[in-house]
Amino acid sequence: MALIKKITLKSPAKINLHLRVLKKVTNKYHLIESLVSLISLYDEITINQTLAKKTKVTFLGKFSRTVTLHDNSIVTAISSLQKINKKIRNKNFIIKVKKNIPVGSGLGGGSSNAVTVLLFLVKKFNLNVEKKKFLEILNKIGFDSRIFLNKYPKFISHYGERVDIFKHKFRLNVLLIYPNKPNFTKIVYQKNKSFSKTFSIKKTQQTIKNNIYEYFHTANNDLVHAAKKINPRIGYIIEYLRKQEMCDFVQMTGSGSCCFAIFKSKKTLLKCEKLVKTRYRSYWTAKTKTIT
Repeated sequence: MALIKKITLKSPAKINLHLRVLKKVTNKYHLIESLVSLISLYDEITINQTLAKKTKVTFLGKFSRTVTLHDNSIVTAISSLQKINKKIRNKNFIIKVKKNIPVGSGLGGGSSNAVTVLLFLVKKFNLNVEKKKFLEILNKIGFDSRIFLNKYPKFISHYGERVDIFKHKFRLNVLLIYPNKPNFTKIVYQKNKSFSKTFSIKKTQQTIKNNIYEYFHTANNDLVHAAKKINPRIGYIIEYLRKQEMCDFVQMTGSGSCCFAIFKSKKTLLKCEKLVKTRYRSYWTAKTKTIT
């Protein structure tokens, strides 16, 4: 059988518009609620099938140096798929990932990479995977992996593995600011002492449908306080952005350390980006939009 030819895939990042931590259930996991949107910032993944006896994954680009090769999520996804499906069991690949998404930023790059590869292999080789088995693979990748199964905004809950498609579409102009210092999700959650009450998806959807800027007034991230203690740069960025009247909404995504601001127009986004680059010359920034 002919080997699949080289193909390039786009692996999107995400932002958490809000993130409520409801309570700590175990030493490992917290109950959460979050509204998540994919954004038009992508890692680029090339896949070649190979006759070699082992799959090889390499990382390229500015943020490749901080990637942990041990227990990489792409390898986890492929090996888990091979264990449950004979059609792909003896197939191996050369995979190269150009990391445009900062690592340890709260933008979900690692999970996105793994799910992007997983979905490609299932479709390309026409694999019949039981839903239960597929969900088990997603859990091994990470509880946030379901976010990347399709492009729609999602309301996630429980540990992050319960997903409801968010029916209201929105397209937001987003400026990302990453302070070149990663956060470690486990540590941020361990140090978190901020908790919220549950808030219904129906009420959130209705609020956004009526006026998204009203929603922004209540859209908090309970992890910000803990993240700022670990990485003070986050606090400085958020404080500075909130002083800029042109910013309609400012928040940290996930457990950080990437922060973002939302604007009514691209013109105001560009104006703010110029100010940020002047004040924080060494920080990484990117202009992007939410995907709906």
